Amino acid sequence: MSNLDNLIQKIKLDAQSQADAMRKEADSKKEEIVNGQVKLALEEKSRIIEKAEKEAEVIKNRIQSNADLKVRDEILKAKQEVIDKVFLLAKEKLINLDDKEYSEFIKNQISTLDLTGEEVVIVPENRKDLVKNLGLNLKVSEEETIDSGFAVVNKNVRLNFSFETLIDFLREDLETKIAQVLFKEKE
Repeated sequence: MSNLDNLIQKIKLDAQSQADAMRKEADSKKEEIVNGQVKLALEEKSRIIEKAEKEAEVIKNRIQSNADLKVRDEILKAKQEVIDKVFLLAKEKLINLDDKEYSEFIKNQISTLDLTGEEVVIVPENRKDLVKNLGLNLKVSEEETIDSGFAVVNKNVRLNFSFETLIDFLREDLETKIAQVLFKEKE
């Protein structure tokens, strides 16, 4: 029986050796598969993090851009309010010209017009007597008045020199210059 025992023992050892080799090969393949999956997972993690960082940068830039636009809009709004105030103050100053300044204004403006003498000048109620005494050779309207400045009417033509109209007419040209002076801006 010893040959049989030796043979069985040899078969067992061979089987054990084959099993160990198969186990080692399986462990090696398992290790290779696990390492491959870990590597894939780490690469995927890197891609996800990189994508998230790019998206975060885009979001950050968008937020910054929106904030910059809001700040710019608020600055523009504040500047426009200041410019509006300048025009309002200019209108108020013109409306409150003293008699001498008003007389010079109306004489200067009328001297630039090609008048026939048939025109009627319309002035504020409180300036009628003043204008009548300026010797303009124009009739001062008794029925109609204007808030500021004056208007000249000849049949169907009305030339409006009210301070509001003059300032509104000049506003577009003046706004840039006023902004340059107030805010030290360059064209």
